Amino acid sequence: MLEYLHFPLWIVKDAAWFAALHVGAYKIYFQYVSLIFALPTIGITLYLITVSRSRFLRLENTLIALWLMANTGWMLSELFELPLTLWSTCCFAIGLLLAPYYTRQLFRNRGVLSAGFDTVASQEVSKGDH
Repeated sequence: MLEYLHFPLWIVKDAAWFAALHVGAYKIYFQYVSLIFALPTIGITLYLITVSRSRFLRLENTLIALWLMANTGWMLSELFELPLTLWSTCCFAIGLLLAPYYTRQLFRNRGVLSAGFDTVASQEVSKGDH
C-alpha cells in the first residue's frame, strides 16, 4: 500500500505549487505546503527503492525518485529562488537515460518481447504484496 501513497501526496504538492504561483495573497503558505508534501513523497520513494524485492521494481522506483527529485528541484527554484536548475536537469537526464531500459524490461516482463507471460507485478500480487 505504501507504494501508492506518494501519488496523493504529490497531487497536493503540485496543487500547492500551482496555488503559490497564482494566488498571491497566500503565496508563502502554499510554498511551504508544497515543500512539506514533497519531502515525504520523495522519502517514501527512496524507502521503496531499498525494500523492493526485484531488480525491476528497484528500477521503477528509481525512475520515480529521479522524476520526483527533479520536479522538486524545479519547484524550489521557482518558489524559493534556489539555484537548483542544474540538479533538476541532471535528475531528468538520468531518468531519460534509464527510461528506454525500463521500458524494455517492462515489455519483457509483460510477455511482449519474450515468450513468457508472467509479470513481476503478477508475481508480487500472487505473493500477497499489493
